[in-house]
Amino acid sequence: MADSSKRIISVSEHLYQQLLRAYPAAFRHQYGAQMTQVFLDCCRVAYQQSGTRGVLQLWIPTLGDLVTNAIAEHISMLIPRLRRHKVLFHAPRRLVLHRQGGPMLHIANGDSVGGTLRHTGLPGTIVTWKDILHEGPTPAGLSLGQMSQLRAQFLADCALGPYEEVLADFRSRDTTLAQFAAHQEVILWFEHDLYDQLQLIQLLDWFSRQDRTTSTISLICINAFPGIAHFLGLGQLNASQLRSLYETRRPLTEGTFTLGSEAWKAFCSPDPKALEAFLQKDTSALPFLKAALLRHLEQFPALQGGLSRTERQILEVVASGVHTPLEIFRATQEQEESPFLGDTPFWFYLSGLCTGRKPFLKRTDGSTFSLPTADSHDPAFREQVLTLTEEGQNALVGQADWIKSKSGIDRWL
Repeated sequence: MADSSKRIISVSEHLYQQLLRAYPAAFRHQYGAQMTQVFLDCCRVAYQQSGTRGVLQLWIPTLGDLVTNAIAEHISMLIPRLRRHKVLFHAPRRLVLHRQGGPMLHIANGDSVGGTLRHTGLPGTIVTWKDILHEGPTPAGLSLGQMSQLRAQFLADCALGPYEEVLADFRSRDTTLAQFAAHQEVILWFEHDLYDQLQLIQLLDWFSRQDRTTSTISLICINAFPGIAHFLGLGQLNASQLRSLYETRRPLTEGTFTLGSEAWKAFCSPDPKALEAFLQKDTSALPFLKAALLRHLEQFPALQGGLSRTERQILEVVASGVHTPLEIFRATQEQEESPFLGDTPFWFYLSGLCTGRKPFLKRTDGSTFSLPTADSHDPAFREQVLTLTEEGQNALVGQADWIKSKSGIDRWL
């Protein structure tokens, strides 16, 4: 490399190291070396592509993808100093695209898939949605920030994390989402079940109101994978398998955003008839949505007996001879066409059937059913033995009503 280029790289490195000194030592220790290396690599590429009229400024979004969102702010602060050293230039945008296709934002359903994505070799920022939208409040008319605050409180109440931590996680997620226009492409990684489809339509509703002219929004959504006989979801795939889905992504059309937005509004409506009306539409643009929403409707109390499908399945498997919490959970999941319910919300269904004026389930030792504290494999939790009460037996033959036994119900669906 020419002496002039070496001087530019040297000056850039010096200024960047000076800039990093403004940040806490712990931050520098964790990110400093990686950030500096990526920054200098980009400087070298910029010089190789266009000499002294390089492309450092236009690399900012890509750097944000490759390391952390914070790096974009660091380099923005660095720009005025670099300008004085004549290393900030005006190259065409096509020269700044990352060698693997440009800056990308990946949005996945949860940490399992998000963690695997980090090992696929695909560049970009990864965001995980992590909300069990089929449980708890989702009132209509809220902004994303308002909804996140409400959902964080609900999840905290369900022992899924301290409120402050859940809210901070959601706010970080939402902030990254709000910056999607800095990315050349946004890829949504979801699957076919209710848990994922609700996250997907929430995102489509949000994107439907944004200016998407600078970014392509693509979707990867599957219900099967070659070689996996009983496909449950993306979490079953290793990094190589997940990487193979990248080429199957399809750009979303305006009609798909509209459909997703209509679905979300119907889901959030206080009247379930709105969801029934929506399901009369052509939903083929989102091929797994109709089945997922129909499954959601089965969570509403049945006209006869007042039980949801999940509650009835619990009673049926206990009646069949399954008596401990983990075994009951596994047996009910086997009855699902597309399992969607995680173990934590399931324990609340189980606990609910053990409470009320006339519970449908009870512990055989007469003790009160206890929820797990932190570990569902704790012996004190998993060794509880449940059986049907007389009311529970009556419910299975249509002679007891769950809502009446509890003097009414008060919960969101």
